[in-house]
Amino acid sequence: MKKVLCLLMCAVLTAAVLCACSKTEEFTPDYSAAIGAIFVNDQQELPENTKVYADFSDNTYSFDLDAACVYYFAAAGDVYYAGDQNFTSLSFGANLDDGTVGAQGTAAYCREEGAGNTVTAYYLYHDETGVYFDTTTYFDRQEISGDTVFTGIDYACSVTFQEAQPAATFQVVCLDGSGNEISVEEYAPGEVTDYQTFEMGAEMAAAEVVCYEAAGEELSRQSVTPEDSDATICFDAGGQILANKILRFDWDQ
Repeated sequence: MKKVLCLLMCAVLTAAVLCACSKTEEFTPDYSAAIGAIFVNDQQELPENTKVYADFSDNTYSFDLDAACVYYFAAAGDVYYAGDQNFTSLSFGANLDDGTVGAQGTAAYCREEGAGNTVTAYYLYHDETGVYFDTTTYFDRQEISGDTVFTGIDYACSVTFQEAQPAATFQVVCLDGSGNEISVEEYAPGEVTDYQTFEMGAEMAAAEVVCYEAAGEELSRQSVTPEDSDATICFDAGGQILANKILRFDWDQ
């Protein structure tokens, strides 16, 4: 589960309030209701006319596909599952009128010359076996060009795919109050963990996370301050929908 830790707690608490009045009733899952959405790169081979199930590990559902997905559902009366795969940002929101939870987020996509560069969106469901989507039916298919927005109705969501290039390396540049470099460290994406924390000394007023492509050209530069202390790096995980990691910078030690 990524990108949604604080917002997820709010969503879970809201959902708990929504069902509090019926806690004494026997819980029956609604297997017919969409509980999320998955966005699959069309170069990914999928079986035809069948259910594709997610893997389940550490209380998280994920698909071994070139895809991004988001889900939220009640598995039992007081057990909820929520999470995402390959989203660079994500927030959940609850509708107090009908008790539904939707999502808004972004994902990064690397276009390839000569490829179709299209993504197909399916709704996610769950049953006694697990979380799945059905390749028989999709709700949208678009070419990714610039910022491309998918809007789900059966599962309320707005997901924006943004064109990006994967980082081969990145630098963490620490700066003093005058903007002078104190230190520069270079990493490959595989050398850091998701949500890795970088301890910042009192003399460090800010930092920059600078991403580079394999040829050494700069791709992006993100400023980090005590007030805005996270940065995101996108990297190649074997598909056009890029994986990512969040880096956190801590001035509170």
